[in-house]
Parts: sequence; structure tokens; C-alpha cells
Amino acid sequence: MKPDTGRRSGILRLVVRDYIETAAPVGSKTIHDKYGVAASPATIRHEMQALEQEGLLIQPHTSAGRVPSDRGYRVFVESLMGPIELPAEEQATIRHQFYQAPPELDAWVDLAAGLLARSLGLLAVVVPPRSRELRVRQLELINLNDLLVLLVVVLREPRVLKQLVTLQDGLDQEALSRLAQRLNASVAGKRVDELPETLEDESGDAVLQSLRRMLEDESARGEDVHVEGLGDVLTQPEFQADHQRVLEILSLVDGHSMLQVVPQAALDEGGVSVVIGAENVATELHECSVVVAPYGTASERAGFVGLVGPTRMPYGRSVASVRYFSGLLQEMMEQVYG
Repeated sequence: MKPDTGRRSGILRLVVRDYIETAAPVGSKTIHDKYGVAASPATIRHEMQALEQEGLLIQPHTSAGRVPSDRGYRVFVESLMGPIELPAEEQATIRHQFYQAPPELDAWVDLAAGLLARSLGLLAVVVPPRSRELRVRQLELINLNDLLVLLVVVLREPRVLKQLVTLQDGLDQEALSRLAQRLNASVAGKRVDELPETLEDESGDAVLQSLRRMLEDESARGEDVHVEGLGDVLTQPEFQADHQRVLEILSLVDGHSMLQVVPQAALDEGGVSVVIGAENVATELHECSVVVAPYGTASERAGFVGLVGPTRMPYGRSVASVRYFSGLLQEMMEQVYG
């Protein structure tokens, strides 16, 4: 759009906002009567025709109003939407819920997905960071009964692993704590291929073997995708008559084809990225938009917070929400895991 068409930009902004709100094509009379634009309906209609010629608006039917094109949404997001933040009271409520949750990444990811889906009526997709090289930070052994022990492994990456281990020699908690201290001296900071072969005692070797299996299983595990909001997104007008399309989107999202849903370039750029309509790599998403932001550290494959919905999504609130939740997850990880 040319920079000197201020009135035209304002009309485009109003068309996008009205269509997002109502899901109905927007006519010149609506812009004039509802928003009090200081121009006649005929002038507004002329400007909307110009916007259509520029490829920013589409007229679905000859007698209907107009709706934004993918390009129109792009201009709105980049130039017309303006900065938006979640209200301070809402931020405080979200933060309180996070601090009430168990101090574990999986719990935070579940909570983020649920809160995002409910607040926006969109499909929320949250993926935790995946470590490129799993390294042990420390482990603990907790006595459950004479033979059964809970092995808790804290990784340098933001993850806690737990597994039950059966020991042939019954050890009380004091003895288990001494064994854990000896194990930590041998395994702290090491990858699975760097672990010692043996500790030369039966109980230590049993724990060591369990630790090795836990790290191997965790390394082999695929993306841990947390998806919420299917029921909410089905209520969107675009999907009410086409549930099959929603199922295709869900299959794509939940089938671990995440690079098709979230282009790696969007994560590499950092910050919040908005992928609109046909900009999406996956054809199933050509009538959808994706708002996504990464979080994590340089030693990991980035986790991300994302929203998937129709191109007629509330971009301002979506961008503000994804930015806030990704930042909060980053903050929680740093506070708890260091």
C-alpha cells in the first residue's frame, strides 16, 4: 500500500477489524455508519475498490461487501495493527496460575496450551524445548520401601525424569543419599555415552543402568506436542460446516509434522512470527494463520508457543498472548532450572 493513502489505510484497518469481529463481508455503508468515517459511502466505496485492485481486499460476491485477502491481513499485521499487550490484570492472573502449578516444564506447557485455547477460541500448540545433547545435572534416590526406590534425574536442560528402580539390597534413606552423592560425582555433567560402565557395587550399577535407559529413551522420544482447543476452534464460522478440514489440521498438528505447521525460519528469527494463509508450507493451512514464538536456550532445539486458527483471527490479541506466554515459560525455566 502506498504510504500517502492515509484514509485508505484507515479503511483497510476498519474492514479487517470488522470482519474479524463479525465474520461477515464489510460494506461501505457499515464503515460509514458504524465507525463514523468522515467521508461519504460513495467515497468509501471508491477507496475499497482501490484496495481491491491493490489485492488487499476481496469481494466474495458481486452484491456483497469485501473481506481482507492474505495480503491485506499482512499489511494490517505489519503496519496497521499497532503494538498490543495483555492487560496487566490478566498477566497477573496468568502468572499466579503458573506459580500454583507443579514446578515442572510439562505442567507449565499443559497449562499454557489450556489457557491460550480457552482465552482465544483457537487451536493452541505448545512444544517444550528439545535438548540436542542430554546431560545429567544431578540425581536423587528416594526410598519407597525395602526394595523399591524412586530415581529422580534433573537434566541440565529443563527436564526432570523419574523412574522406579528395584534394588536387591534394601537401603534406608541415609544409605540411598550416600549412594546418590557417589553417583552424582560420576555422572554430573555427562551425556549417556560418557557415563561410567560400572560403580562396582550391585545397587550402584542397578541405578546406573536405569539412568542410561532413561537418557536413551528420552533422546529417542519425538516432539512432545501439547494441543488444546479443538472444541473451541470448531465453533469458528469458517469451520462449523467443514469439520473435516479441522480434523486434517489437527492431524497435521498432532502428528508431529511440526516443521510443516511452524517453519523453522520463523523460530530462528526469534520474537513473534505470523504466518498467514498461503504463506504456510502445509496446504491444509492455506486458509489458516499461525502465530508462533520460540523459547528455550541456545543448547536446545527451540520450544515454541503457537496459535492456529482461521485467517480471520484476532491478530492483536493472538500476538500479545503468544509473546507473553513464551516469555513467561522462558522466565519459569530460568528460575527453576537455572
